[in-house]
This record gives sequence, C-alpha cells and structure tokens, in this order.
Amino acid sequence: MQFSHVSAEYGQWIIDACADADPLTVTAQVPVGYERYARILHPALDEDDRQVGWSTVAASRGHVLTAADSFETVAGLDAQGNPVAEDAWVDTDLPLDELPANQWKDLALQLIQASGKQEFVLGLWAGYAFIEGGERIQIELEPDPALNDEQNAAAHAAALAEAQKPAFADEDLAGGPLELGGGYRNYHLFRADAAFLSDPLWAKTAAGEQRQRPSLVFPEDRSWMLSTEPYDDCTLVGGPSALIEAILKDPGLEAIEVGQFTRIGHSN
Repeated sequence: MQFSHVSAEYGQWIIDACADADPLTVTAQVPVGYERYARILHPALDEDDRQVGWSTVAASRGHVLTAADSFETVAGLDAQGNPVAEDAWVDTDLPLDELPANQWKDLALQLIQASGKQEFVLGLWAGYAFIEGGERIQIELEPDPALNDEQNAAAHAAALAEAQKPAFADEDLAGGPLELGGGYRNYHLFRADAAFLSDPLWAKTAAGEQRQRPSLVFPEDRSWMLSTEPYDDCTLVGGPSALIEAILKDPGLEAIEVGQFTRIGHSN
C-alpha cells in the first residue's frame, strides 16, 4: 500500500474545466463532459450509531427522493437542522461528511475495477489539523497522582509536543495545495495505488490512525473523477456509463443519477 506527494499541477485540469461552471451545479465539482454522473448519499447515524439511508428517511414521510434534494428537504428540517414539519425526521443527526469505511470500500472497488492497472491521484483536504500539526492541535492529559505539579506539567508538555508534530515533511507541502476556490476547497495531492485507495492511511499520529477518505480522486487517464466537498453530505462521481451504472446498482451504496447541470442541495 503506497502513496507519495505530487504537485498541485496534477489537478490544474480540474481548475480549467470547472472555471466557468455554475457553483451550485454538479460540474462545479466534477468537470463537464463525462457520459454520466452519480450522487452517492452519505448515511446518517442513529443514537446506536447504525447507518440510516436517505430513502429510509424519505419513506417515513412519504417523500419522493429526487436527485437535487438536500437531506433537510427529505427530513422536513430547516437549514439549521431544526424540524419545520409535523412529521419531520428527528431520529438521526445530519448525514456524515464522508462515506463510512464500509461504503468507501464498496465504491473504491467499483472505481478500481473500471481503471485496470492504473494508479490514482488522491486529494486530501488541506484543512485537517494533523497535516501541518502545530497549535491547532491541543490535548488533555489527566494528571498522574504519583507525580508532582512540575512533573505533570513536563509530561503534558512532552505529550503535546508529540501530538503537534506535522504528519508530512516540509518538502511534501512546499508547493502548496491545489486551490479550487471558495477559500476552503484546498487539497494536497498524492499518487496512490489501488490498495491505498481502498483503505487509506495517511499517517499514524498521537491521536491515532488518520484514515480520512480522499476528497478528490481520478485515475491517470482521467476517465472518471470523484469529488466530496468538505463537510458535505454526498460524493459525486462522473465517468463512463458502465461505471456509473455499477455504482447505481451497488447494494452497498445509496446512489442516485444526476445530470451534469443538476443544482444539488447540500447539508452540513
């Protein structure tokens, strides 16, 4: 399982292709011109951390799920997630902001099967604190009753210094991220193999394994592209008809076909 940093220039084609797109449409994230597009809906979690699909929420209210729906529309909520309908869905939080690991593996398998032996370019959102470390990372450490105040302070300082170490070397980040606009759509790019795409592990830090799903993915030939906006409730894929059909039929995914100019609602 391998990955290595690559220049933001590898993603310049996305900037060029999406430059004139309506910011609310699918092609603001995934370039125009692919045969078909799919929107994969992230599940919500109930109080027992069980995954709940949008279709379950829609069925509870007699709502017909459409390609452009936001979760709030489906659930009868306002933009802040508060109920605005008598039958509003209140049994879960808002959807996850990335696909859960089991669904990501299902999707990755479809992408890998459509790509032969190619490698992939993956975009990791630059906003994750573990990437650069530093003061954004703070920890709490229970004092050890066997130590005095000075010793506990030293232990905390040592643990904090370890937690604040950057995950990547300065030379890996020197070129800066790919900037797709909006002030926060910035991504560090990496070349990776199929094994890493299926089960990403960016770093092992003091906080544990960093296994965030990539926000951008495309193969070397750019025959398809995946995009998940930061804090969004769905993942978009544009590509060949056969790939999109496989995604739509995958029983492990809740996916709905969208048009390239569909104006989609967003949660979170």
